[in-house]
Amino acid sequence: MIKELPLVSIVAINYNNSKYIIETLDSIANQTYENIELIIVDDCSTDNSVEKIDHWLLNFYKSYQFIKHSINQGVCKTINDGYKKAKGKYITSIATDDIMLLDKIQKQVELLEKTGEEVGMLYSDAYLIGENNEPMEGMFIKKYGYIKDIPPSGDLYKILLKGNFIPAMSILIKKTVFKDIGYFDENLYYEDYDMWLRIAKKYQIIYSEFPSVKYRIREKGLALSTEKEIWNYNNLLIYFKHKDMELGFCKIKEITYSSFLDNQKSIKKLIKKHMPNFKLINTIWGIYFLPHKIKIKLYTILDNLKK
Repeated sequence: MIKELPLVSIVAINYNNSKYIIETLDSIANQTYENIELIIVDDCSTDNSVEKIDHWLLNFYKSYQFIKHSINQGVCKTINDGYKKAKGKYITSIATDDIMLLDKIQKQVELLEKTGEEVGMLYSDAYLIGENNEPMEGMFIKKYGYIKDIPPSGDLYKILLKGNFIPAMSILIKKTVFKDIGYFDENLYYEDYDMWLRIAKKYQIIYSEFPSVKYRIREKGLALSTEKEIWNYNNLLIYFKHKDMELGFCKIKEITYSSFLDNQKSIKKLIKKHMPNFKLINTIWGIYFLPHKIKIKLYTILDNLKK
């Protein structure tokens, strides 16, 4: 008797990716693994990507849902809307400018089917491509993470506290995990790192040696200073959840000091609210009549005296 293949839900999240959307969807439709459902969530795109998706779906003959937001709600709400509709035993997601390799789902399901309840998620490395599909040097994990050797498997919580290295588009997660720990935190700007930490706290995460996706590197629209402040703000919200861990607390101190040097005012308010015990930096940062360069010098002097 042939064993029925478990259903895999693929959530494709879209916002203004008209240029790349069809290539992403084709990479899903052409998967060698047959038993999939596709859930597309558009976060109120202003380009013609919704029209392109509607037209593409006319020739897609597997199970699908297309959710269209009437207002922009951000990546965490968008991905939650897709994951909550998923019926599969396993769930994965992809932004609509990245590309799945044709046997991604098949190879990852084969690996997860051999695991026990202690394993909650699988990840792999990713190839890098440019805006016009040109191959880029290196691989995702070494370029964007701090892992320089073979990526780890098993209990990854403490390893992940040092920094995120898991390519979000490469993962496959057991649906039962979300029943246990909940969905993505919609108070955050981006979805993945917090979820990996929450999964790693309760489950093992395994690494697949098969690179399963192509990650597209695009020119950033935000000014670098603005982007850095947003990432610092988001990471602090994540590390506040783990400040009882020594590594989590160290990360908070590291980001706080970096944000103080750059005078990131949104971080100043956050630290004052959540870390009132950082008295020295809170006090000096709050002296409104001093130029910021003088504040940095004053903090350096007083901090050295404390030591």
